[in-house]
Amino acid sequence: MAGVAEGSAADAPKVLVWGPPRAGKTSILKVVFQKMSPCEALFIETTKNVEVTSVNRNALVRFKVLDFPGNSMFGEDLNVFKNVGVVVFVVDAQEDSFTGAVSMAKKIILLACRANAKISFDVLVHKLDGDHFFNEDQKCQIQRDIHSKITEELEEKVNAKVTSHCTSIYDHTVFKAFSKIVQKILPEVPTLETSLDYLISNSRMEKAYLFDIISKVYIASDPQPVDIQSYELCSDMIDVVIDVSCIYGITEDGNSIASTIEQDCQSRCIIHLHNGTLLYLNQVDRCLALVCIIRDEVFEHQQYLLDYNIKIFQEALEEIKAARDLPDGP
Repeated sequence: MAGVAEGSAADAPKVLVWGPPRAGKTSILKVVFQKMSPCEALFIETTKNVEVTSVNRNALVRFKVLDFPGNSMFGEDLNVFKNVGVVVFVVDAQEDSFTGAVSMAKKIILLACRANAKISFDVLVHKLDGDHFFNEDQKCQIQRDIHSKITEELEEKVNAKVTSHCTSIYDHTVFKAFSKIVQKILPEVPTLETSLDYLISNSRMEKAYLFDIISKVYIASDPQPVDIQSYELCSDMIDVVIDVSCIYGITEDGNSIASTIEQDCQSRCIIHLHNGTLLYLNQVDRCLALVCIIRDEVFEHQQYLLDYNIKIFQEALEEIKAARDLPDGP
């Protein structure tokens, strides 16, 4: 269980994860949603039954991830796709042949489209671990080959929306990929992106991300293109805040701040970089942190304006949460 917030996630949208045995499905989910280290993930036993990870952070971040065993198929039962927003298929890039994985992916996509034409599909071309296995050109070529093999015949049968990502549990790629996946199942993302766009425009920020602190998945960013280096910096900042809190932070009740930092709405941190910018973290809700990239001179002369605008964003966030909890009209 990865949830911490109050409330039920019974009707939460679902992400289904499939792939051949030993493709790395369970290790991905353990690393992203349960903070397992990549080294520990090497010793995970093969998944034998469907495992459910319920993510229930707050009113905005609620969903379930279902991890299916590698040899699991479900015949013609379409109920498995009920309330599903995204199907993720994991392909081991270190395998000699992708024929079996591609065939399995096609079957699942065809069946899922019969059940729900709105489902999105994400293919994780996984285990692209380091230059000693693949250089950047090889990674891109493998990604293109697998993507084309999966989609070439499907285009004539279904209108499936298939996106592919190169991933590894040893770097930030798997977190960035799951950020894109999670954003597809959260209906408030367009509104959050608009709010972040107003924030950076009125505050002269370079970039802003809204992070789930526990998983380091960002659920929204401003509409500017995401630079992997800026994402890595902001993601690493969350680790720094939690690690420092583990060492030095003790709450009034004697518990480590690291055990409660995910729950409060007051954590704040500034890290100055050598390129004339700084990272500014503000916790804006339970398990949600706003991480911004700002130029030093802007922060020096406009910190009060920045803090005021962040407060306005936090109030907008409360309104978005309240709107989600309103009952549907007749």
